Amino acid sequence: MSPSVLKWGPAAFCFAVTLTYSLLFHFRAPFYDHWELIPSYAKYQDGTLRLSELFELHNAHWHASGHIAQLALSNFTSMQHWPLALVSVVSAGLGFLALARILDRSIKAFDVSSATFWVFGCSALFLFSLDQASNWLWGWQISVFISAAGVLWTIERLTSGAPTITNTAIAVFATAAAIYGFATSWMLIPIGFVLLIFSGAFQSWRGWVSLALWSVLTVLLLWHFSLALTETRIQHVEEHMPSSMDLASVFGLIHYTSNFLASPVARFVRDAASIATLFGFALLAWSIWTLWRIEGHRAWRAMAPFLAMAVYGIGAGFLTALGRYEVFDTVQAFSSRYITFASFFWIAVFSLSVFAIFKARPAKNRAWVGLAGLLFVLKLGNIPGIAVKSVVRSYEVRAAAEVLAETYPNTPPEQYTALHAPQQRIEPRLDVLMTHRASLFAGSETRLAEPEAQE
Repeated sequence: MSPSVLKWGPAAFCFAVTLTYSLLFHFRAPFYDHWELIPSYAKYQDGTLRLSELFELHNAHWHASGHIAQLALSNFTSMQHWPLALVSVVSAGLGFLALARILDRSIKAFDVSSATFWVFGCSALFLFSLDQASNWLWGWQISVFISAAGVLWTIERLTSGAPTITNTAIAVFATAAAIYGFATSWMLIPIGFVLLIFSGAFQSWRGWVSLALWSVLTVLLLWHFSLALTETRIQHVEEHMPSSMDLASVFGLIHYTSNFLASPVARFVRDAASIATLFGFALLAWSIWTLWRIEGHRAWRAMAPFLAMAVYGIGAGFLTALGRYEVFDTVQAFSSRYITFASFFWIAVFSLSVFAIFKARPAKNRAWVGLAGLLFVLKLGNIPGIAVKSVVRSYEVRAAAEVLAETYPNTPPEQYTALHAPQQRIEPRLDVLMTHRASLFAGSETRLAEPEAQE
């Protein structure tokens, strides 16, 4: 089999499966938080939308990257939802291109071309896995994959060699896109400083300029975040942050983070989730030690991007724990929406373990090979339940959307409860979509009529 097929075959297969799944089963209507974008869409259509409104915080997150993409697409798609699923998968694909560059460099550095199929295959499996189904199918989550792509391109550019102004500028743009997509990407700020220094930022004037650019980015983002934190947002953050940092809270945050990290491989066996996380850390530690023992200090440069991904995944889990543990407890960490961010940890674990297995003698490291195989099998077992459950939810959304498209505004509210949270009142937003023949009403012949008289 040709090297190109071994390299790109697994990625192409995973990409094609995820793209097909997303286009077949994407949500056909706004769902839960997605309804919050409709007022912005109405203003965008009548020309009154201010750019600053796209950068308002949603809870503690900016979703500006996703909002801009959605509104831009609405010019051509009448706010239909399949283009959002398409852009989500394509964004993940663009992120994989950055990951492929990292993998290529590491394969060359470790001189393990025979590991190409496995390392590319494992990475593609995690990046495009269908246990992230709620993100693939829900158009609102387009921000997640824009953010993920930004993470990968930031790490790729900052580990490509000695710092240059061009590479740092690209990383600055990618990081801004990531943070303006999802708050977990704040982890890129400290990671960026460490990678710049590790790559020799203090050794040249280009490195110093790169540090200055990264510092300016940090200051501007923190300044913008402070402006976005209105009194209401501050109150929201305070209500969701741990009320104290006693021993019980610390253990709770650690437990939440552990569940968060385990979700991509052991969501379906939650009682063993913490064990899966410990196995992941053990395999990561063995891989680092093995590669360092064989390659010496030069191994660190090849391992740097994967260690950055691992730290990002851990940090994303801890940041999420800070905002969620106090209110929702540790079980909420198993939300399938978080799998995209936790997967960075496992991409690092499997990539480095594959390199270590191929560099060492597998016959003498059967226990570690077996552990990697066990975690891989758990990953495969993690996918079907979530993928099927999300398809069921998709059909519920589709059924409600079809009823609304045919009968609104005379549709009984109980027939579209699948589309919104109990506390949401979506009728004004439905009126907007109906007026503009957008989203579930695109192509509909239904006319916005007076509701039937009530007896």
